[in-house]
Parts: sequence; C-alpha cells; structure tokens
Amino acid sequence: MANEVVLNALLWDILKENGILESQAEERNADKSKTDIRCTVGDYIVAVEAEHGTTATKKRSAIEDADNKLDRQVCDVAVAVVYPSECNTRDDLLNSELLVNVRTPNYQPEPRFTKWTAVKGTAMADFIRQAPNELGSPEVLAKIADEAVDKATARFTKAQQTSIMNEIGDAAENTNVKGLMTDLLTAIMFHTKLDTIRYQPAPQWDARQNSQSVFSDAWPPQSVEECLQENRVVKNFHTAHNTWLAIDYKHILEWSCAILYALPKSPNSNMAVRIIAEAAIEIQSASGNQHHDLIGITFCQSVETAKNDGSMYTTIPAATMLASLLFHDLAIDWSDFDQVTGLRIVDFACGTGTLLIAAANYILAYERTGRREEVAKCLLEQMLYGFDVNNRAIFQTATGIGMIAPSVAFHKMHLYSLTLGIDPNDDRPKLGALEMLEGINQCSFNPRPVTGTRIDSEPAPIETETFTVAIMNPPFTANSKRHHHLPAKVRHALHAREQELYDGTGIPHTSNANGFFVLAEKYLDAQCGRLAFVVPTATATNPSALLTRQFLAEKFHIKYLVMSYDPQRIYYSGNTSIGEMLVVMERKRPGKQPPTAVVKLTTNPDKASAATACVGSILDRQAEQHEWAIVDYIDAATIAEGNWDAVQFASNELYQIAASCLWNRTLMNQVEVTTIGRRIHENAQKCQSNDLHATPALFYHKVTHCDRLEVEPDAYVQPKPGNTRAMKYLQQKHGLKLPTRIRLTTVKNMACRTTKPTVSAAWQNGVPRNCGKHDSEAVEKAIAIILNSTPGKLGMLFVRYNKIPSYPNYGIEGLLRIPMPWIADLKPKQVQGLAAAYDALRAQERLSLPNAHQCPVQLEIDKAVCQHLGFDKTTCETARHLLAQEPMVTGKRYRYYRGGP
Repeated sequence: MANEVVLNALLWDILKENGILESQAEERNADKSKTDIRCTVGDYIVAVEAEHGTTATKKRSAIEDADNKLDRQVCDVAVAVVYPSECNTRDDLLNSELLVNVRTPNYQPEPRFTKWTAVKGTAMADFIRQAPNELGSPEVLAKIADEAVDKATARFTKAQQTSIMNEIGDAAENTNVKGLMTDLLTAIMFHTKLDTIRYQPAPQWDARQNSQSVFSDAWPPQSVEECLQENRVVKNFHTAHNTWLAIDYKHILEWSCAILYALPKSPNSNMAVRIIAEAAIEIQSASGNQHHDLIGITFCQSVETAKNDGSMYTTIPAATMLASLLFHDLAIDWSDFDQVTGLRIVDFACGTGTLLIAAANYILAYERTGRREEVAKCLLEQMLYGFDVNNRAIFQTATGIGMIAPSVAFHKMHLYSLTLGIDPNDDRPKLGALEMLEGINQCSFNPRPVTGTRIDSEPAPIETETFTVAIMNPPFTANSKRHHHLPAKVRHALHAREQELYDGTGIPHTSNANGFFVLAEKYLDAQCGRLAFVVPTATATNPSALLTRQFLAEKFHIKYLVMSYDPQRIYYSGNTSIGEMLVVMERKRPGKQPPTAVVKLTTNPDKASAATACVGSILDRQAEQHEWAIVDYIDAATIAEGNWDAVQFASNELYQIAASCLWNRTLMNQVEVTTIGRRIHENAQKCQSNDLHATPALFYHKVTHCDRLEVEPDAYVQPKPGNTRAMKYLQQKHGLKLPTRIRLTTVKNMACRTTKPTVSAAWQNGVPRNCGKHDSEAVEKAIAIILNSTPGKLGMLFVRYNKIPSYPNYGIEGLLRIPMPWIADLKPKQVQGLAAAYDALRAQERLSLPNAHQCPVQLEIDKAVCQHLGFDKTTCETARHLLAQEPMVTGKRYRYYRGGP
C-alpha cells in the first residue's frame, strides 16, 4: 500500500510530464523546511502540500502545512491536496478525484470553513497552472480602477469635460471623459509593463523610426514612478509616451498622448492623471495574472452603447473553459515548433481580447517546443487575429495582448479596427467584420477585400488566412435594439445592408450573430477547423433560431453545449443577466458522428483554477454527474435536426420524461390566445366598479391573489378619456388565463380561471375552440387542470423560451407549442372527470411550485390527470419530485434526486 511520500513522487512525475517546471518532490527550502512538491509557474512558486486519506484530520493537516509555507514566504501560493484512501498506484492517481484547495496570503479560511474542489488526477497539471490566478481579485482591482476613474473625472468641471471631448473630436465617439480616463488608466498600466524592458543603451529592436538622434538625449523614457515625481505629471507622461512611440506601440500610446494633450492646462489635470497613475501602479503590483480581466470589466462599464451593439465582456473563468474545450484533443504535436506556430486563431468580434488572450495562455501552457519566447512572439505577431468595430476595444485588445510580451512588434499584430456606420470615404453603410461576407454564399467563397485599420498602420485591405480555430462572443442584439443609438437613416441603411449580405448565405437574418457563424464557417480550415462561442441560451430553445441550429449542425459536429444551471451565475459574460451557453464544434469527419455532450453546470466556476477543475470533470467521459455538472450525451442526429431541448432541464431523467412521455399534440388549434396586456396599460385606466364602462380585470400577477385555480378579478378598468380604441380591447373578456411571464420560484398556478369573463393586463386570454362535442366551459376547466398537473407543467417548461431559466417568457407562439392531448378526441367522461376535479379543487389554496411535490391540491390534480388521461402514475410521481429539485424552480443549486417520493 502506497504512502503519502510515494504518491507525492508519482504526482510530481505526472506534473513534470505535463510541462510543470518543478525541482523535485520533498524539496528542502532555504529555511530548512520541506515542501512536498515545489512547482514553478511563470513568475510564481506554487507549493503543493498533500495528505493521504480524506478524514477531517488529514484535511486539516494539509491546510496547515500549506498555510505554513505561505507564512514562511517560501512560496507565492500553496495548494492543499488530499489523496483518496484507496489511491495507491499511478493509475489510481490519474483516475481518482483529488480534493484540492488553493491557499493565498489573502485567502486562508479555517479548515472547517474550507470548500474543497474535486480535481481528476489527469487535470492536476492544468489546475496547478491556474493556481497563481487566485492571487488576483479582479473585482477588487476593478473597484480600485473604477474609484480612481471616478475621482479623476470629478476633477474636471462640466465645461472642462465638454472642452476635452471637443478637443478629442470624433475619435471619442460613443464614450465620455470617464471612458477616456479608463483608456488612460489602461495605457499607464501598459507603461508600467514597458518599464520592465527599458534598455540601456537605446534599443534597436523593430524600430519604426529608429535613428540615433531620437534616443541620444531622451532614452530611456521616464518610468511611471519617475513621471509622478514632479508637478508636471501630464507633460511627463506625454513626453515618456512620445519617446516610446519612436519604437512602437502607436495604437496604445498615441491615443494616450491624444487624451493627455486634450486635458486643460491646470493643476486639476495633473492631479487627475496622478490619481490614475497611482491606481495603475497599485493594480499592476498586485499579485496574480488577472489584470486583463480588469481591463474587460472597466471597459464595458464605460461603453455607453453596449445594449445596442452587443458589447459583451467574457469573464476569465468562461474564457478559460471555452479555450480548454476548444483546444482539447486538437490534432497537434505540442513539441513541434512549426506545428504550434502554424496555428491561426481568430475572433471576428474580439472586444477587449479576453478570448484571444485565453487562447494564447492555453498555447503557452501546453507548448513543449523548448522555445517559449519565440512561440510567444509568433503568437502575438502571426497567430492571433482580432476584428472589432470599436476603436477603443482594439486599443484595449492590443494593450492586453501586449502585456504578455511587451517587446513584440505591434505593427505586426493582426488586430483590425473596422467601420460600423456610413463610411465617410464612399458614403456606403458598413457592418464591420460582417463586410467580409461580401462575395460569400452557399455555393461559392469569393470574398471581396475589406479595408480595415491595422494596429499601428494606415487603413488597408485586410490580410486574411485560413484559420485553425475561431473563438468569439459575437454581438447578439435583438432587432428592436440593434443600432438604435444611431440616427434612423443610418440604422435603416445598416439593416438593409445586413439583409443584402445575408442573402444566399443559408442562414436567416434573425440575429446579427448569425453572420459571424457564416464567417467562421467559411474562413475555417475545411478539414480540421474548430469553432467555439458564447451565445444566449435562447439560441438552443427559441423556435426562431431553429435554422441557425440546423445550419451549424450541418457544417460542424457539435462537441459541447455547456449550460449554466447555477442560479448565482446563469451567464458567462460579465455585463449581462440573461442565461448564456458555451458551444464548441469541429468540422465533421467521415462516418457516423459521435454524440454531443450537453453539460449542465450546477456550479458555474468564478475563478480560472476552478474552471480548469470543471473542464477536467467535463472531459471525463466516465463521470456523467459530478461536483460541477451533469452531463448528458445526445445523439448527433437529434442535434442535427436542430433539437437542442436537452438543455431545458438540469436532470437528464426529467428531460427523458419530457421528450418521450408527454402528449404528441399541442395547444395549437385547440386554444385561441390573445395578448392585450400592454394595450390595456396604454389605453385603459383603473376605475370604480360602478363607472359607466367599468370592466372586470385581472390586473396583477400577484401570487398572494392567484393562489387558487379560480381567482376573482382584482380591479376594474375603463377607457382613458378620449381613447375610443380601448373599447375593442375591453371587450376581449374571457375566463381561461395563461401566463405571460412567470416567476417559477414563487408561482402557484401555471394557468387559472376567473369567476367571470375578465380582461387581463398580466395574463394571456385563452379561448377553447374545436371542442367537438364538449361544452366549452368544461373544456376550459379541463385545460386548467391539465396545465397545472405535473405533466402539464413539465410540458410548459420543456418548450419555454429560455432567456432567464427561473423567469420564462411565454409568448403566444410558445404557449401554442405546449404538449396537450387532443381534447376533441376525448370521451365526454374524461373531460367531465377533469372538470369535476377542477370544481372540487378550485377554491383550495395551493403551495408554490418549489413545494408542489408535497401540496395536497397538486397531488389531487395529478391523480385526476393520471386517471382520466392515462398518464403513468409512477412517471408522474417521479417527474413531480424531479421538478422540485430543478434550480430554475427552487432558485438554489441543484441537488440530485435518485427517485422515490
């Protein structure tokens, strides 16, 4: 039986094989203490302290040893590891889930409050690589940056701010002085990085305007600290940045010079820049490698048009997961320099470059060429391509990428700023990277040259290649919001241009993101190209996105669909609150396609190291349920049909019930649905019951009022004065009420009836039709029972428009898709039995949906549906309990239900 020392040696060997640079197991430190495994990760020392056995005593010991190494300052970050008791051999180690916890100088909770993470032995090297990222706290750094930017902006009067913006001119479109201060902060952060390569004598590398006279007196430029030593702070930074410009960095430092030049000549300007510079120093001196995360956060906060142009900032954990899933098992020899540097990575909507940097970090972590610095230089000058319509975003991308290796030649970077709007040179509407669709259709690929402004270069035709992989978080903006920050004439021209470019591509013009999918498909390698992106979850469930899903599945094998069912983090972008998913796909190979892994995250990682552990679990095909996620494997043929409904439930079993056991007819043609809620708000007003045109209304959707199957009207309404159109809306009074939007964590009814015909501003009106021989009132009651039964609720959630899981939106189209038996074919006894159940239960108070599995009324409703419609009782019972565990219903993280009441 192996002991801890043997297992440490085995783990050390596994880490070494996977490129972690370490000395040896049982390493003795300078202070004579011993470290189980000492690793070098970039500029950081990671100490691994392990114990064999998962008892509380062993866990406490591992934590105490790790914290001891931090206290002695023999490492920058420590990782406590617990080997399972049954782990004895190398194979055991590789296949076991080790318990790990990252400890930093600022994060050392007591053992009883420590949350352990399960990491597969095969993923330990990746986890160790990410451990130094725990040293940084992007939220804390972002707060420092935001406070500094606010203080600096407040130094200028409104008149001075107007003067600054006028001086900058059109270059500062869609931003303000706060945005300019954010850009200046980024530039000075980059300046602190440049301070590490201040050569003496004057440098000769990649000089753009290199002449000895440039450097004779001015070199080296003042450091950030030196620029703050005098009261001429603005002038000092302007001079230093101009000196660096003689070497390179035009796109970054020329913009900072423009901002500095635009500031008024006053002590307030010096103080404002001092505030910014001191924050930059504090941020850059913080431990960890999450400063680009900060850049993305601060940038998106300063973009005033984000909701109109779809500027989404991808979080670092999401970027880490997406890049890891994208590059995993890519057919490449990571020790072959030519193969590694032959990779071409593109983001057609790169924003601040988070995804490109995640790809670069992955490659630098996995390359085994022995020529790391050359690989880094090739990455930044040859391998990464980025496009965006926001000049400031490209500025931030260049800065973030440049921080990886400041000595690269910026004018060789393939980062392009493109026009969105009316091109002033030819008065034609331009759509940024989507202009690359010109000349592309289903039958041919003959793209026309597109002009863009490359980093540190003048506008010129874009140089494109065949790309190995595409990774992006494309703008995904609804037609009702897209380009609405632009004048109407420009907006209409852009929409017309979109339609023109989309024609013939084989993908519908339902979203601007669709064009980016076509771009990726056409420019990716025809044999081995891969595509990864972030999109709203609605892409998997919305009927309007069916053709998009079919287009992607026709061109690619969908490898992973990664949904977040973590109520605390249903998204992957830092500046959105809607549900999102990660999608990873590759070119189809000959023969039958493997199944798609549908990953339902029960915990969405909030740190890069946790994201690495999560990916390791996802890639483990043996673990279909684990700490991070529940994984389902869906047949490729189902995915190819555009059926991605497996993302609708966290429980695989619940999905199987919904997919196979529900009725094969729908509400379509059985119920006429009318939506008048908004019109009631616009054209009517509340009144007294005895007013002339008083009409009973169900005005609210309060769960305290709608807590029974049958409800009383809660208000009376009449037309607003002089609004005669309101009368036709007030005449649409019906009894059956269907949901518009419904908060699943508190709702008690999925449908209800009013005691008398009522208009509604909060529910949809439902009118039975094609009832055959059945009485319409009995049919209404039967439908109310069916929709409130467990199978009915399951069917409604199965077809919901999945934007926010716990708050689904039911449009008319969604309601008509709800599975239902065909009422006209039922026997009178069946309909009458359901109606009788309604009459018996209509006045009884119901429990909320999370507690419905133990609600007496719910049990009686389910009993009636099983008895009169033949639904399997055991299946109904199982589904009732499974629904009670769904995060969208409970609002809590998932706990697996293994059957039984």
